[in-house]
Amino acid sequence: MTAPSQAVFLSYASQDSAASRRIAEALRAGGVEVWLDTTELRGGDAWDQKIKKQIRDCALFLPIISTTTQERDEGYFRREWKQAVDRTHDMAGRAAFLLPVVIDATNERDAEVPDEFRNVQWTRLPNGETPPAFVERVRGLLDAKSARIDSTRPIGTPSSSSAPAVPPAAPPPVASPPSSSPSVSAPVASAAPRRFSPALLAAVIIAALAIGYITWQQFRTRRPEVAAAVTPATPSAATTTAPAAAEQSVAVLPFVNESSDKEQEYFADGLTDTMIDLLSKVPDLRVPARSSSFFFKGKNEELSAIGSKLHVSHVLEGTVRKAGNRLRVSAELIRVDTGFHAWSETYDRDAKDIFKVQDEISAAVVAALKLKLVAAGTNTKVRGTVNPEAYNQLLIANHLMRELPSADIYRRAGEALRKALALDPAYADASAKLVLADAYLADFTGDSAALQRAIAAAEHLPLAHPDHGPSYRIRADIRSSWNWNWSGAEADYEKALALDPTDADAYFDESIQLQGLGRFGEAITTAQKSIALDGLNVAYLGNLSAAQMALRDYAAASQSISRMAEIDPQSDVTASTESVLRLLQGRYADSLRECPKIADERTRLACVARAQHSLGSRAEADLALADLLKTGTGGNLTNIAGVYAWFGEADQAFAWFDKAAAARESGVIAILPDRTLDGLHKDPRWTALLKKLNLPE
Repeated sequence: MTAPSQAVFLSYASQDSAASRRIAEALRAGGVEVWLDTTELRGGDAWDQKIKKQIRDCALFLPIISTTTQERDEGYFRREWKQAVDRTHDMAGRAAFLLPVVIDATNERDAEVPDEFRNVQWTRLPNGETPPAFVERVRGLLDAKSARIDSTRPIGTPSSSSAPAVPPAAPPPVASPPSSSPSVSAPVASAAPRRFSPALLAAVIIAALAIGYITWQQFRTRRPEVAAAVTPATPSAATTTAPAAAEQSVAVLPFVNESSDKEQEYFADGLTDTMIDLLSKVPDLRVPARSSSFFFKGKNEELSAIGSKLHVSHVLEGTVRKAGNRLRVSAELIRVDTGFHAWSETYDRDAKDIFKVQDEISAAVVAALKLKLVAAGTNTKVRGTVNPEAYNQLLIANHLMRELPSADIYRRAGEALRKALALDPAYADASAKLVLADAYLADFTGDSAALQRAIAAAEHLPLAHPDHGPSYRIRADIRSSWNWNWSGAEADYEKALALDPTDADAYFDESIQLQGLGRFGEAITTAQKSIALDGLNVAYLGNLSAAQMALRDYAAASQSISRMAEIDPQSDVTASTESVLRLLQGRYADSLRECPKIADERTRLACVARAQHSLGSRAEADLALADLLKTGTGGNLTNIAGVYAWFGEADQAFAWFDKAAAARESGVIAILPDRTLDGLHKDPRWTALLKKLNLPE
């Protein structure tokens, strides 16, 4: 027998023996010693003394609460409960000891239990089905207890204060999709008045955590920061193994801005984007997507390493210097295995000749690789305009919308796009991007009238540009995120991909909609298609991990997040996604550790609030929530609702969700895949909310 300090005592009514055995078996399979009396004869001094000693010596006391215990005014289990409570009177306030478990729908508020049981968080294990996350949390408490660590109060830590900490357990399983391992549940709050000021979805970032569409969009388009070198991808659920480098393959590395004006960075990045687009249209030439190429921006990586990671035989790199109306572009095509320069050239031109420079570079690359030139007019079609200044304004808008989102960013991007359209009213890329920028701005500020204008504008995009894939994709995005026209959005995603099967963003956006509709398996398959096209895009991997968490496949989600951390450990989406996973696993200290890495203030505050609440640090959670609420409610309603849900305050959660639905806030469509909301599912208001959102019940 192991040391008594490492044993868990299960106390139950005889009618609940089957469920109790299931819990005991799961804990024992996880290496936890369990004291569970299975005899039906209750009595005798020797037996009574044995039970008293076990309760006195055990490390954790786990009372099983059910309708049976509710109905029985007398029972030996009540004596065990009293003895366990008596022991807590001699314990330090920080000591984790009581871990109440409910095996059915018994309401905490009405339960016939000692008051001390209400001072700790309850866990719901329906019928005794015990997920690995609960076993892991129990083991963590036992390990921490043995090591005298005070940071493990996520479950059942009695508090010495008048308002004891009640950190939430993970949510209960949902009816669909089925899972082989139900999760630990967080109870829906009773109608008792709030003792604190919980915080919002800061509560975890549900950002990646329920990541609302606008949040995902920003992660997708955010410029990658300089990060540690990644190791080559290995086959896993999170990655798609790329083929060996083909001879006809080239990665366009970010052109370096050598202008004295650093504000010209947008132009260098835009030139890189355009070269990727132009070369991607060359038949039989494989060109990695933008995120994969921009991963290497600002790094002094060996060409051979770049070739290995991107599976290319050549790289195109260069510099840009722009001063007034003059432009100098230098470019060179290099074999990655030998370092041999297959071609190089420098162009000194007027800035208005930028299109000619792009055409000449792409033609030179095609010639050096002995490929066929694209059809005449293809490059003009790819750029979408013949007006250099309209193109320049689009580059400015693209650059802005990769920055940390804010109302000012969207306004400035919109201004640039309107200038582009004033110069070229038929510019499809500018029209589509303007609709998205306006929708983002309306969502961010809560301007319902502006949002309706953006929705109306989106409906006309494909009518004006019937052969423009992004117009269908962006209309699908608007239909999905703000208009809840799921079938219309699905048809648009299909059309966008028919026009451009290499549009990784279309797969990514469609995967988000599939998650929102609860079609998690399809969402994973679609997410993997986006990753196959752009394997170094952390937002794509984050989307995959979110779908895996929706299915409670935490092992696969962890693999995806590990890959994200290899690619860009400083990314918001990496930190926020990992914070969510650790929260769901009950690893609250690990969840909190990720929060400071999140640049977006609202997401960071939500992260802190949830993790601190789960750790029992109510003052810190309240402070984070108060700060979160100070940031405003525009685009923040779903986050706030999610925090209240995690805190177990159903009335507040549904009140805020109703506000989010009324405002047509984009994040509200992500409630079905959000495992942190599972504690609300049995409330009749949940079904009503799904109906409002036109989501499947």
